[in-house]
Amino acid sequence: AGHQAVWGSFWDPASKRWGYACCKALRRDEPCTAPPPPTAAGPSVPVVDEDSGVEVTSPDTEDEAESKPWDFRDPPPELLPCEAVGRGQPAPYVAHFALWALGAWRREQERGFQGFGEIERMAFQGALGECEKAIAPLLWRLKKGESLDRGEQRETKRSRETRTSMEGKFVQEKSVLKQLHFMATCALEREYVKAHEAYMHLTFGNKMWNLTHVAHVAACTMKGAREYRRNRDSLNTYDMDPISQKYMHAFKKLVHFSQCLRPSSDQSKNFVM
Repeated sequence: AGHQAVWGSFWDPASKRWGYACCKALRRDEPCTAPPPPTAAGPSVPVVDEDSGVEVTSPDTEDEAESKPWDFRDPPPELLPCEAVGRGQPAPYVAHFALWALGAWRREQERGFQGFGEIERMAFQGALGECEKAIAPLLWRLKKGESLDRGEQRETKRSRETRTSMEGKFVQEKSVLKQLHFMATCALEREYVKAHEAYMHLTFGNKMWNLTHVAHVAACTMKGAREYRRNRDSLNTYDMDPISQKYMHAFKKLVHFSQCLRPSSDQSKNFVM
């Protein structure tokens, strides 16, 4: 009794008998004489000498998880030009614009949105917390240097039809980071219509068919109906990732808030909300 292995896990060629692999016992009723296995311990922590120069830190996934709230305190006081933030790189400037807009939103909310129209006040009143929650995963991904592209790739898009004319096309998605950066720079230059056009490309992309279309046409006599199918084109990040959907909506809202604070003197460049 108390064996750590099952009967028949060991074969003794000398006596030509089966036994237990744990203690090599050949009798079925013989108690186990093998030492007990070591107790399971938690994950080992490396012991590092103080003068070794090796720093033991927790993994980034613990500190920078997407579900972890972002600290929105101390936002940028003003919107800087692109070349003044992160050496002109897209990721730092997208984060800079988002943090600046959220900070300005909080300040205007404390002032009661003075100077805002009734429709604009209703659009932004009480929505700051939800917008911050949606933007936080974007800021974590930018900080960790992750790619924002989550759409279908050519190697992951399976053909569902034997006739290629019925299969949807693979449409290469534009870079999500570049589109967000273009929206931020357009907001800086007060080109809000162009920023909205970039948002449309970000969400809808260049797909010709967003949904599968099926048509049934009457065939020859006694042959029933014939089905013509046109499957959807490849899905982009907006279609595939719900988290990306939320931060894209929130980023568009920040661009609209920027327009309320810094409208263009040329009305043709302002987007009508």
